[in-house]
Amino acid sequence: MLNSRLPAEVELVYEVMPCNSMRTSQEPLGSPHPCTYFRKWGTYHSFDYQTDGPPPTPGISQPLTYVGRAAVLPEILSGCRKAPILAIGINPNLPGWFSSKRGALNPLFDDYKQYAHYFRYRAVDKLIVPSADYTELGGGPHDTPFSTFTLQVAPDADLPARLDPQTMYRGYQGLLADMAEQMDWPSDKLKLGEDLAYMNMVACPSAKWRTQPDPSDPGMPIMTVSERNGIVSECFHERKYFRRQLRQSLPAVVLVFSQSTANAFIAEFQDHFVEGNPQPGEKVADLLDRTVRLRYGKLPDGTELIARVIFSPHISGDPDNFEAHRAKVVAHLVKEAQSGGIQFNPASGHLRRPRGGCVFCPTLEIGRCDYEAELIPLESISGLLGAAEASDPVREKSVQADLLPEVGTRAAYSNWEDPNA
Repeated sequence: MLNSRLPAEVELVYEVMPCNSMRTSQEPLGSPHPCTYFRKWGTYHSFDYQTDGPPPTPGISQPLTYVGRAAVLPEILSGCRKAPILAIGINPNLPGWFSSKRGALNPLFDDYKQYAHYFRYRAVDKLIVPSADYTELGGGPHDTPFSTFTLQVAPDADLPARLDPQTMYRGYQGLLADMAEQMDWPSDKLKLGEDLAYMNMVACPSAKWRTQPDPSDPGMPIMTVSERNGIVSECFHERKYFRRQLRQSLPAVVLVFSQSTANAFIAEFQDHFVEGNPQPGEKVADLLDRTVRLRYGKLPDGTELIARVIFSPHISGDPDNFEAHRAKVVAHLVKEAQSGGIQFNPASGHLRRPRGGCVFCPTLEIGRCDYEAELIPLESISGLLGAAEASDPVREKSVQADLLPEVGTRAAYSNWEDPNA
């Protein structure tokens, strides 16, 4: 960790953004670092924002500059850090790997505040060069992740880009819409990025998480077991990017997508489930038949923090199975809303934020926190402190550190295997 006084949500920006380049280029000579595996996926078209500093407006659709090909940056949580619903996967997707998405654009910032702004506002969409522009700029079959081809963009010219809706993220938005409809909440208010955020247990992207060849894509880079174990050890166990963010976000509902994510999540947090007794390897369909709850811990005022955990098939990777179980996923969300675990706030037009402070947006110059009046610091006594009495970042971080402690032995790395491999 960089600084014990730096809030966790801010600290993670400065640690995660340069992590893969540091691990793969600045480690001692000898055996390759396991995270060099992600460099096996090649390079992709990248962009930077044209102006210095964080953009003055929300959203990822900003004036862009093309900066060539590069490896993809590790990712932090996308959306509001205090969104009351958090969706989880194993690791970020990589659209540009597939031939139909070779015009996909990936951020390559040299400014931490731009990086923070991008992931605060990335929601349903990523960015892509429109098909006609992509062809005009020289794109075609010769453009692969292992080529050296760069788009023929004139220096200082605007990079044409459009929003490219992602199937997985559209699915997240659909779940919010279904829940709102059944709760008689305004159907157009709940938004991905505001009410539901998403992140991954490992920060670096790949098209799939596999240790065995994919018959449908023989050229796909495959992790060795040693690489898989090393990546999990480095990113999840040693640097604790995921656990530290979860401690700060403290969502009321955790949505766990895919069988492989469920196996890993259950194994790593086995000692913290207080209802439902999920086991690694249990089928997601079986887990959906009961209520599962995860205990974050107890606050100084005696409050027990507990989240509902909902397991689901992967929306885009296993679409038929997801559709077959979609109604059960929505039913769990609705039950949590009916019980008051998640609540609609008419004043903001969004769901109420969970317990805990956050200074991500003001500290990183993204803008004023839209939910500042709702935030109650973890160290407050019976909720008497509010936003008007700012949380002490050192004390807040200390309380966070006591949540979700690592107990017992670490989960077996085999729980991080793709069960369909």
